[in-house]
Amino acid sequence: MAHSPRHLKQMGALVAGGKDMGCLALYGAYEKLLLEALRLKTTVSKNYNVLQHVMGYFRKQLTPDEKKALLEVMNHYKQSLVPLVVPLTLLRHYVRKFNQPYLREQTWLNPHPADLKLHNHV
Repeated sequence: MAHSPRHLKQMGALVAGGKDMGCLALYGAYEKLLLEALRLKTTVSKNYNVLQHVMGYFRKQLTPDEKKALLEVMNHYKQSLVPLVVPLTLLRHYVRKFNQPYLREQTWLNPHPADLKLHNHV
């Protein structure tokens, strides 16, 4: 999603219709789309879209104050006032707090060791 929402949609449609394809054909087509998507750079706008999407997982659990604070941090990221690591840290907190197993598995939230500091300047 952060690299190419269009490719994500195509990959979803491919998997949804995958039972009509052979396993190797499905794998090959999916891999081709995935590699095409990963060649595209993420942007603040696309990352912001993912942040909004992730926030949606907590819409019923967050208090109005928590929602306001999260939206504020996300908007600061969108305005390039803070690095991506700031809203990601808050979202990771909510993943743990509300025990969101699907989000806990998402590489986008924890793509690499924190020691590399790769989210600090995105």
